[in-house]
Amino acid sequence: MKTSTEYRQQFEELVQRAEQEMAQHPTTYKRHLQWLALLGYSVIFGLLALVIALAGGTLWLAFSSSAVLLLLFKSKLFIVLGGVIWVLVRSLLVRIDAPTGYELTRQEFPQVWAEVDALHTQLATPPIHTLLLTPALNAAIAQTPRLGILGPYQNTLILGLELLLALSPAQTRAVLAHELAHLSGNHSKFAGWIYRVRRSWAQISTAFHQSNAWGTGLIRRFLDWYNPYFAGYSYVLARSNEYEADALASKLTSRDTTASALVAVYVYGEFTSTHFWKPFFRKAHTQAQPEQTTYTQLQQFYRQPPAQDDTFKHHLRTVLTQKTDPADTHPSLMERLKALKATGMQPETDDSKAILWLGSEAKRVIQHFNQQWINENAAQWEAFYQRAQAAQHSVADMNNRDYHTLSADEQWQLANLTERYLPEEDALALYMQYAANNPDDSDADLAIGRLLLEQNNMTGIRYLEKAMKNPALRVYAADAAWRYYTREQQTQQAQNWLIRLESASDLMQEAEQERAVLDDVDILIAPAAVEEAGYEFERELLGGLHHHVKVSEVWVAQKRLRNFAQDPVFVIAVKIKGFVMNDTRLQQDLLNALQTQHTVFVVNSVSHKKLVKKVMALGKQLY
Repeated sequence: MKTSTEYRQQFEELVQRAEQEMAQHPTTYKRHLQWLALLGYSVIFGLLALVIALAGGTLWLAFSSSAVLLLLFKSKLFIVLGGVIWVLVRSLLVRIDAPTGYELTRQEFPQVWAEVDALHTQLATPPIHTLLLTPALNAAIAQTPRLGILGPYQNTLILGLELLLALSPAQTRAVLAHELAHLSGNHSKFAGWIYRVRRSWAQISTAFHQSNAWGTGLIRRFLDWYNPYFAGYSYVLARSNEYEADALASKLTSRDTTASALVAVYVYGEFTSTHFWKPFFRKAHTQAQPEQTTYTQLQQFYRQPPAQDDTFKHHLRTVLTQKTDPADTHPSLMERLKALKATGMQPETDDSKAILWLGSEAKRVIQHFNQQWINENAAQWEAFYQRAQAAQHSVADMNNRDYHTLSADEQWQLANLTERYLPEEDALALYMQYAANNPDDSDADLAIGRLLLEQNNMTGIRYLEKAMKNPALRVYAADAAWRYYTREQQTQQAQNWLIRLESASDLMQEAEQERAVLDDVDILIAPAAVEEAGYEFERELLGGLHHHVKVSEVWVAQKRLRNFAQDPVFVIAVKIKGFVMNDTRLQQDLLNALQTQHTVFVVNSVSHKKLVKKVMALGKQLY
């Protein structure tokens, strides 16, 4: 099985070959890409033709000859043919869900629809059937096939409320023009078709993997090969589509407007996260009830002209130095500005915001999203507040004691709770104190390294290297180092840490899969962890199993693990007495009786006889 690094490198090599082919032999590249796109649809329509042929042929044979009909029933071939037809039909009828959001109807929101209709006419796009509003700082086109994975398509334009709050009408018009340009007849027809094919196959692949329904395995295997290959080979054209869409947007608005819209979309994300959302969520440390006017406050935030703000300029400088992500079809901001031959520095003269397009309904819409935010976040906000209050009391109590009288667990708790619930305090110093007293604790190395890098202190790498010695922490340590070097534009170091991160992620995924299933072929061993932990741990594993009227004996063993053996997986075997009417109900009752936080599989002598015998032969009796 290939590693994540091998998959990524294979994709990057494919992109490089496609780039070279397009540069040297553009006609050949487009012809190959066209045939590759048609291959996917050939498979789909081939399946459709096969379903029709099998169903029609079977019916024709059955009704043309009574002898054939009798043979089909006697040999049970009709079951086989029916099964094949069912598998193919399931493959073709996988549902692709339409996007969701607050629908902006033509009757209630004529002004925003007038903007969309004008762009639709100018760009000669297919019709937009639905206009949805979501909270995001974004806009997008979604095409949803109405008949399984087949067309015709429902075209949905998705507008972000934050986009309407942040950008001027002209800037927002440029963003919409860019999105609609991907569907445009004015766009290169071939490039536009490939753009839609890429989006369609990404949706189809996601739908099949989310469905995971019986009968779709064959086409999922095809998609596992086809979708990454088509995405990689069409990557260079997809990136050029972004430049073409920018160019069309600039023609319909202006070069400076399109450039300023690009700057706003690229910069506002990080700027707003730092200066609005982080302070906003910090209120949950001291405020019991969640904010009731989230998007009203965000509207006020965007009314302040940020372009002259020094922090905004800092974020802009950061974004302008970023290079194009090899895995993203969207070029970097600098590359897009260069292609437009614009700086993006032209100040926006219009202080109004595109939220005006919602007319008299704007206030009601913002109130709707305020309430939606409360509905989605109130429970988490209140729970966090309760944890924060308890943590702050605990920290205060520990701070009132002499630090050297605190146990190791208390010292760790003091540092960890301070970091999570007292953001104004210096958690790094507390972690350093803890590490001085507990030099072998790799969790402290991870915390110190991560916090040092957040302060742009490169000595954090040394601590992360120490944390990497613990296999369970490798993903987190490698991720922190990779993000740091990526942010600092140190490409080679970032690449080295990415490889380490991918390796650690593969190991973690393998460990998770190993803990997710228990089969008859799995090797079981004596429960050494139970023997070492003693009686109280046995009682914890037993839980309430012995109270069930059908349980006569309970045994425990361990599953032999390749990864993270220090974190054991227990197999509890339950010997059942008497007659059982419902196996499924019995198993659920046994699972409900568990009270442990450890990874545990429960097997019973009715449904899992072989496994129960193995556990009883190797394990320890709990009851």
